[in-house]
Amino acid sequence: MLSLPRSPASPIFPRLLFGWNNLLRPLLPSFVADCVFPDYAQTWSLHPTSYLDGLRGIASIIVFFCHYTEENFSALTPSYGIDEDTPSGWIQLPYLRIIFSGRPMVHVFFVISGFVLSYKPIKAIHARDLDKCYTTLASSTFRRAFRLFGPCIVSTAMVMYLYQNGYIEDIDPLAPTTWSEQFWRWKGAVFHQITWPWSWDSDLRPAYDIHLWTIPIEFVHSMLLFMVILMLSRVRLRIRQGVVFGLMGYCLACGKWAAFEFLSGLFFAEIHVLQQAQAKMWESSELDSHYSQKRDSGSNSKMLHIAIVMMGLFIAGWPNFEADRTPGIRYFLDHTPLPFAKMDELAPQKFWFGLSAVFMVWSIGELPLLKGFFEGPLAQYCGRISYAVYICHGPMLLLFQDAVLGKSDAPAKGERGTPEFKPAVVGWGVKGHLGIANTTQITTSWLVGLFIIGPMVIWAADVFWRAVDNPVVSLGKKLENACLDDTEPSPRSLGYSSVV
Repeated sequence: MLSLPRSPASPIFPRLLFGWNNLLRPLLPSFVADCVFPDYAQTWSLHPTSYLDGLRGIASIIVFFCHYTEENFSALTPSYGIDEDTPSGWIQLPYLRIIFSGRPMVHVFFVISGFVLSYKPIKAIHARDLDKCYTTLASSTFRRAFRLFGPCIVSTAMVMYLYQNGYIEDIDPLAPTTWSEQFWRWKGAVFHQITWPWSWDSDLRPAYDIHLWTIPIEFVHSMLLFMVILMLSRVRLRIRQGVVFGLMGYCLACGKWAAFEFLSGLFFAEIHVLQQAQAKMWESSELDSHYSQKRDSGSNSKMLHIAIVMMGLFIAGWPNFEADRTPGIRYFLDHTPLPFAKMDELAPQKFWFGLSAVFMVWSIGELPLLKGFFEGPLAQYCGRISYAVYICHGPMLLLFQDAVLGKSDAPAKGERGTPEFKPAVVGWGVKGHLGIANTTQITTSWLVGLFIIGPMVIWAADVFWRAVDNPVVSLGKKLENACLDDTEPSPRSLGYSSVV
């Protein structure tokens, strides 16, 4: 008997589709996988602070652009018109240079972290639900180490493997030569740099990925934030706001910029909750039209928020060097207050980056156009993979930037036959084909290299987000649930006597 071919409705086709999904989907960028396998696509919804996720995502991309530029096209980093020997490019102009100004983005991260970590417990406090507040604080405190350190431990272990197998050249002359030496070096970096919170806001420059210097700072100030919220959870609103504002000023007076930024996030989170409650009260009352008029009259404040954002973007263009020669920036440098003015050469910019980040994060939420952009699909996608981008971009640059960008042509130097003689080098890669002899060539090479390396970084970050970041977050939740004590307290444990 002849057997008929299976129809598309046969069970084998769903099985094949499921097999291809399991095989290909983890390897594809999520937005590509969602198009190829729409039935498995995950939907994402917005929440009241979604714009902060989008802002964090764009900031992480700028950090990647920053390190890509500083390591490969350092001629673009000075302020416009500063270098008299080399013509400046348009990308070095104020406001445009924000695209590779990564240092102020770190301060934006910290303000957003303070805001987001405070939002749920503050909402619970205003709902008079202290049990929920304490539960949220306990859960956040328990899982914070897993959230921050887990992905970094995995990524640096991968970098350790790449170093030891020669895929990345170690520039350290005392680099380990055996697996045992490499492991102990990695262990030291994990314990004494990446997970080391005792230096507060110092740059520990961790081995295997110096860009992870912010992680211990993020952790220790998260703990400080939780402690402050717990301390003030039972006090009256005005007292709580006054104490937080006073602590912000105290941190600045002590030169503790990161603590100021986290506490500023807490302060603005409470204002945001108050504004939401007020808006609901007006909308549910008979005075809805009056509220609309009041809201319209507040449009005048938009000019103030626009001015704040514009000033913050200008300050964000603070150059790494020669700030004292940069117009505009020189004014802020000269007016840096103590102790930041005398701490170290980077302290003045940290003060102004922190101050501008605080006001910019708040003003962006008050400007519908900017808020809408950061709630858009592009910014929200960047927000979802932001931590993975921050972790992955350094190793990806080490792996591919030299191979992609190459070297430019170099003429012979010295006289042939002498020790000083250096033969001519034929250029290769992006720099070799496009050149870096003038500003136009440098900018073009920068842009072309970014279009090649950028998708590679995003792809790697997307895979890392799904393969490492999300599972580590889930692991933290599962461990927390496994460790919870759900037993009913006995009278004896509560200190009650069984004898009347």
